[in-house]
Amino acid sequence: MYIAELFWVLIGCLWVARCVEWLPTRLADEDNFAISQILFQNSSDKNTSVPSALDAPLLSFFSSLPSRGLATTCYACATAIIAVWAYMIYGPGLSFVAWTIFGWGLLVLASVDYRTKLLPDVLTLPLLWLGIVIQLFPETRTIGIELSVIGAVAGYLPLWLLAQAYRLIRGRDGLGMGDLKLLAAMGAWSGPFILPQVLLLAALLAIAVFVIERLVHRSAGGFHEERPFGPAIVAAYFIVLIFMR
Repeated sequence: MYIAELFWVLIGCLWVARCVEWLPTRLADEDNFAISQILFQNSSDKNTSVPSALDAPLLSFFSSLPSRGLATTCYACATAIIAVWAYMIYGPGLSFVAWTIFGWGLLVLASVDYRTKLLPDVLTLPLLWLGIVIQLFPETRTIGIELSVIGAVAGYLPLWLLAQAYRLIRGRDGLGMGDLKLLAAMGAWSGPFILPQVLLLAALLAIAVFVIERLVHRSAGGFHEERPFGPAIVAAYFIVLIFMR
């Protein structure tokens, strides 16, 4: 690997590792702030102070880095593994850069969903569009623009219809829209044919994790408790990609 590429990969690994550790906390703080505003507006006591959204400023992105060195190091190792995998498959070039960015984005999304049960559009949608855009250039094309668009639609539309049907029947959500956008992004990058394998394996992984939690922690929650599905989808996607090569 060229020295310049190695340097930027190392910088990127540290940056993404910090995002993986910091971003879920930031999103949770913003959610708590929004909830506190709603409660304050509905409260009869208007003298109650409302916590500021700046209680956890962007400066905290760096301020707690020394105190959380171990976690950051673990995440940095994961991002480095993704970069090495992309380099071994694609070699130096734009494809390596694109797939490294995509892999890092999936890692961040898995961490955010695990810790906050959120898959924010600000992360999923850029990955979706990037998967379509790279099909326009011969040096980065993976499946072609037609299969990319079909994959994005196949990742979102069928499960969206299923989610709407579940809501009508049960009166509550069974699958988050963020999960559908994540699958749409994967379809845009790898095409529609990978999605059934990813979904099946993700469901098996989620069930296995639930069973293990029930065995280890008897109070791990019931069947109707909301659980993040994003980490299972991301893990299944990487596993399928590795074995499809």
